[in-house]
Amino acid sequence: MDERDLRGLIGRVKDGRLSRRAFVQRMVAVGLTAPMAGLMLAGNGVAMAADIRSGYKPTKAGGGGALKLLWWQAPTLINPHFAVGTKDQDASRIFYEPLAAWDPDGNLVPVLAASIPSKEN
Repeated sequence: MDERDLRGLIGRVKDGRLSRRAFVQRMVAVGLTAPMAGLMLAGNGVAMAADIRSGYKPTKAGGGGALKLLWWQAPTLINPHFAVGTKDQDASRIFYEPLAAWDPDGNLVPVLAASIPSKEN
């Protein structure tokens, strides 16, 4: 498969003649991973699947009852200073706020701290 074939497949997905699922299956058959195939589609302007929960509207903002959390293993401590794993750190976040946290891009962002120290400051 060369670039021309790949662009043709992406064009067929854009036109609706080929489903995203079929495209991903073909890319996996060629040896690419499914996330890589999804990124190729997203990079070429193909819309992602619609969220089936988009019609849900909560009865009141912030309402809805008790918050239920599920971890793969129950936390053993709720003290972040003695945490022996991420499950304990996650459980302690409900009660203790850190000075800083990580954003999805891997950058430190202040939570309780006024700013994050850097070489400039």
